This record gives sequence, structure tokens and C-alpha cells, in this order.
Amino acid sequence: MESFVSLGLDSADPNKECLDIYKEHIEAPFIVATEKYYKKESDTFLSQNTVSDYLRKAEDRLKDEEDRVERYLHTKTRKDLISKCEHVLIREHAELMWDNFQSLLDFDKDEDLQRMYALLSRIPEGLEPLRKRFEGHVKQAGLNAISKLVGESGATMDSLDPKAYVDALLEVHKKNSETVARSFKGEAGFAASLDKACREFVNRNAATGASSSKSPELIAKHSDLILRKSNKMAEEEDIESALNRLVCLLSPLPQAHSQRFLQMILFKYLEDKDVFQSFYTTKLSKRLIHGVSASDESEASMISKLKEACGFEYTNKLQRMFTGALI
Repeated sequence: MESFVSLGLDSADPNKECLDIYKEHIEAPFIVATEKYYKKESDTFLSQNTVSDYLRKAEDRLKDEEDRVERYLHTKTRKDLISKCEHVLIREHAELMWDNFQSLLDFDKDEDLQRMYALLSRIPEGLEPLRKRFEGHVKQAGLNAISKLVGESGATMDSLDPKAYVDALLEVHKKNSETVARSFKGEAGFAASLDKACREFVNRNAATGASSSKSPELIAKHSDLILRKSNKMAEEEDIESALNRLVCLLSPLPQAHSQRFLQMILFKYLEDKDVFQSFYTTKLSKRLIHGVSASDESEASMISKLKEACGFEYTNKLQRMFTGALI
């Protein structure tokens, strides 16, 4: 390599590097041969092995070429060589990867999902089909979870257990948010797909029917159960954790607060937050009148969370009710 680079040196300026001869006699034929080799190898390999096997193979081959550049090719060859390898190993087989993505999700193939994400992120628009499929997957998982709950309990919309309903929603969110973090490195596009899917199944599912008020009502009822003395959660921190999980379904929170509100999940997805407010106000009034609140601290904490999520006006009436009860 160094000999061919030296042949291209400018005699007038020995310090000026000229790669014309190197590119013509080494780089160009090397890239052509590499493309031909990997095209044949990848086609043959896929005809005899699974897509999961191919993901590992492609990952290894890209690493091989990176190492090759370091060992005996000029560093300026790297961009064109790797770009060609990405085209042959990834772009030309992208549709096959997209088609097999659902299977990897269904069987929780985390390592394969990570590899597919890493490979497809290297080509333009490689991830967008995955984001759309992931959104559909999450939405269907949420709908199935509520349909199963309704079917197993035989409950009507009015008799459905609020805790079971909320737990089912949270379980789907938790599992898929972990997938986003672990398999897709928390990438913003997949996080947006998760949010969009959750917003759909939280507001429209087998338990809500055509009613836009049912989900806010069930979540408000569950918050009431958490905040009552009869609640089995003995520890204040357990109540706090449960409230966090509810409030995040009500309002999107800034990224800077992501750790603090890690478990605040459901509130942000509700489309009709005024319905939740109405039901919550009625439940709060009854708790205060009958003196059945688990603690003043928990009541104040919930109002504070709602205020941070939705603003002062949203919680003004709640705050006045609570303050008046303390006086």
C-alpha cells in the first residue's frame, strides 16, 4: 500500500500525498472484488441459513472489513469500502430483515433485535419500516391484553376491576419500553412509536368500547383505591411509586425529568384528561369528607404530580379542596 502511495507523490512537493495510483491499482479493484465476493457469499448463506444467523454473519463481515482497513489499506479507503459493504450486506437484504422483524419481536429475540437495529441503522431509512412495525406490535399487544382481561373476568365496562385494568396497561408498556431501551438503545423514533401505540390502546380497547371517558374513569378509580386507608400498601414509598406510574399516563414529561418520573406512565396517554379530573375530584371529595385518605402526604403528593404534569389551572380546584380540608 505504501509503495503505491509513494508512486503517486508529487515530485515538486514530496510532502503532498497523491493517491491516484493507489486508488487505480489497489483501492478500485479491491472494492469491486469485495462487492462481488460478499454478494455471492450473502446470497448463498441466506439460502442455507436463517435471518438470525445472517445478522451475526453480516455483523462479523463488517468488522472484518474494518480490521482490514486498519491492517493494510489506506485510511481514506475506509469510507468507500464500508459503504459498499453496507450496500451489499444490508441494503440488498433489508426487505428480508424487515419481514422477519415481527418474528423476533414475538419471540423476544433481544440479541437479534439489537443486531438488526445496529445493521439497519447504518443505511438511509433502514429503521423506519421497523418503527412502523413496532408501533403496530405494541398496539396489538395492548389490545390483546385488555381483551383477554375482559374475556377472563366476564366483566362489563361498569364492573371491570380498575386495578387489573391498570396493571394490564402498565405491563404492556413496561415490557415494550424495556425493548426500546435495550434493543433499540432508546432511539427517539422507537420511543415515539411506543407512545403512539400506547395512546391508542389506552384510550380505545375492549374495556372502553366507543366511550372516550371509560379509561380516565378506571384510572381515576384506581388512584382512589391507592389513596384510601383500606389500601393494602403499607409503606408510603409503595403508594408514591403507584401514583408515579399512574400520573405519567396523563401528560408527557420533559426528557430532563426522565429518571425522576421513570415510573410515571399512564396519565400522559389519556386523551380526555378533563374526564379524569372530574372523576378524581369526586373521589377526592369523598375521601376528605369521610376521612378515609391513607395520608395527607400522599394526597398532597398526587396533587403535586398532577400539577407538574398538567399545570396550575388543572389542579387549582383540587388544591383548594385539599387545603380547605386541612384547615
